[in-house]
Amino acid sequence: MTTSTSRSAGITLALSGLSLAVCFAAAWWSRDLVLFSLTPPGGGTADMVEALRQDLHLTFFTIWASLLLATPALALFPTIRQSARVYQTWRIFWTASLLVFAVHFYWATVVIFGNDWQRILNTPRVSAPRLDTVFALWWVVDVVLAWTTRTEAVWLRLQRLGVHLLAFVLFFMGAAREGELAASRALGWFMAVVVAAGLIAWLARRRARTTV
Repeated sequence: MTTSTSRSAGITLALSGLSLAVCFAAAWWSRDLVLFSLTPPGGGTADMVEALRQDLHLTFFTIWASLLLATPALALFPTIRQSARVYQTWRIFWTASLLVFAVHFYWATVVIFGNDWQRILNTPRVSAPRLDTVFALWWVVDVVLAWTTRTEAVWLRLQRLGVHLLAFVLFFMGAAREGELAASRALGWFMAVVVAAGLIAWLARRRARTTV
């Protein structure tokens, strides 16, 4: 492992660790506040007990943190082939977001739902559990590839484009369209604006190069 790669790995772990520390602290601080409903979307009988409120809060805070970390990665994605520095920055945020998402996935699946996939597959709290699981596994594969190879093979670029598009759709739909709180919806739209700005800037630079 090169010095720059080691430094990038250290920054990634520090960034994800700090984000998780903030999430756990926020969940603990808000444990007595009624921030999120114990009743699933659409009403009906509560499917969460009060004792799980802190854990419920943690699942929301970790997905928010994962979204925020993924935002610069998604915005930088069109330009990752332009320089090693951009690639490293993208990889740091993309990996840190995955690490935080992994904690979210574990907490939601094992702690909240007790690893009961019948509940997970049939609860309105999770809109697309199968797709979310496929996405999580795909994300892991892409991050492993990002740290182990720099090939410009077409298959790698296409799969990376696919997982980034899926990440954007799932994060945006989960936050902006299905978010329980205004803060969640605001984060979703914030991500969309930043990613759109990154895409527009990339297109503008590309057009400028072709017209010179």
